[in-house]
Parts: sequence; structure tokens; C-alpha cells
Amino acid sequence: MRISITDPHMISIAVKEFKNGSIVVFPTDTSYGLGTVGLRWNNSNIRRIYEIKSRPIDHPLSLLVTKEMISSYIKINPLIKKILSKYWPGGLTAIFSCETKGSQALSPLLNFKNPQKIGFRVPNHDLLLKIIEKVGSPIIGTSANKSGSNPKYDLHSISQEFSQETIHLWIDAGKLTEIPPSTVVDLTDPSNPILLRRGSVTFEESI
Repeated sequence: MRISITDPHMISIAVKEFKNGSIVVFPTDTSYGLGTVGLRWNNSNIRRIYEIKSRPIDHPLSLLVTKEMISSYIKINPLIKKILSKYWPGGLTAIFSCETKGSQALSPLLNFKNPQKIGFRVPNHDLLLKIIEKVGSPIIGTSANKSGSNPKYDLHSISQEFSQETIHLWIDAGKLTEIPPSTVVDLTDPSNPILLRRGSVTFEESI
């Protein structure tokens, strides 16, 4: 199914598909994303995300969340709170150690080698945040392209790469502004952040 982001029923349709564990192409504040609910019960479609992207299973997938949702999956200390308030919502993916009771519901396929070490991001995209809020669970937010190819900013480019793949819903926001992928920082030790990828925001290690 393909639906315009301006369709008045878009949010309700997207929420229903995500809650069903469907695979969705959707716009973000960077490029188009490819995702599904990132919970353990949805392992079969999470595995399909790897297959669609031709992505090695040992290359972790990150999650998109709302600010209110993150405390269910990580322990928030004052330093983390300060970092996140500075960069979220926005183009920073932060990797945390997930040791809360809620994090046990997350799929181990998100990080095959270390299931408790997961990347999260709060996107700066109001409609996407509304969808995530109504779904009530984190969604995978990997870029909608084959592994190793460039991010995609329109559905035509994505459909050329994914022409034979099973994607349940395509949300069309037209041609997106070409913004680089998110910056990735390892915050498993918040006092010693490690910059893993420079991207759409500049991360200052001294907070």
C-alpha cells in the first residue's frame, strides 16, 4: 500500500501497520527510513529488514523513540539527561546499555552480538513522532537503501532498489531535503562518549 503523508488517515493507517508488525518505508528528518516494530515478538519481520537491505546480521539496527519512551529501556542519570536534552529531537543516534525490565521486550536481533547494547534516536519529525507515540513501542529506523548504497530521499529511488521486496506500507512525503544520516555516539559509558560516525549534527564530547 502507498499513502501520501498529507492523507488525513495516514497516521491511523501507519499505526495499524506498525502494530501488526508490518514493514514500512517512511520519511524521517534525514532520509527515508525502513522499519518495523523492534520488539521480540516481531523477530521474523526484523530478520526480513536485514534481508531486504542485504545487511549482515551482525551489523546492529537502531530504534526510533519518543523522549517519553526512552526511560523504559535505559537508566537515565543526570549526565545522560543533559546530553539528550541537548541533542533530541534531532540527528543523534545514542548507543546505550539497556538494563531495565522494559528492555527485555526488545528483539535480540537488533544487536546480534550484544543484545543489551542498542542505539536510540528521537527524530525531529512531528508526524513520525506522533506515529511512534500511538504505536507505543520503538520502531527500527534504518535507512531505506541496500547496505553499502547511499541514503534515499524519494520513493522512486527506493523502489528501484527494493522492487522485488515485500514492503507492506510506503508513506510518500515526496522528495526530501538531502540531509546526511544521523551522527552515532556510543554512550554505554556516559562519562566517556565515543563518536562512531559523523553525521547530520556535530557532537561535542564535553557537555
